[in-house]
Amino acid sequence: MNKLRKCPDCGESLHSDCWTTGRKLQQRCDCGWEGEPRTPEIIPIKDTKTISVNQFSGFNYEIFDKYGHITTCSRSYYDKKSALKAMKDDLTQHNKSLDMSPCTAILWPDRVIVKGEVYK
Repeated sequence: MNKLRKCPDCGESLHSDCWTTGRKLQQRCDCGWEGEPRTPEIIPIKDTKTISVNQFSGFNYEIFDKYGHITTCSRSYYDKKSALKAMKDDLTQHNKSLDMSPCTAILWPDRVIVKGEVYK
């Protein structure tokens, strides 16, 4: 059985697929219509995913003192340019303190792409 775009009973667009016995998929409609179970379409398995680096979306930075202890964890910035400007301004201010300088700042990206290990 092929996947239908519209319900044969009411004509509405079909958006619901449910698993049935034998690891088959079955289309269903809100009107109560149920299609015949079908073999699922084969979809590619991706071995990469995009992960948000920060608690909130966007770029952020951290500043560390000369001993490696964190002094600042910034807010999130929508774009890299804004985050970089704020980080440089903050770093300049921190480096004015003889007790803390020289400070080091790290700019964190908003997200990264990671590759998983595939096992069969």
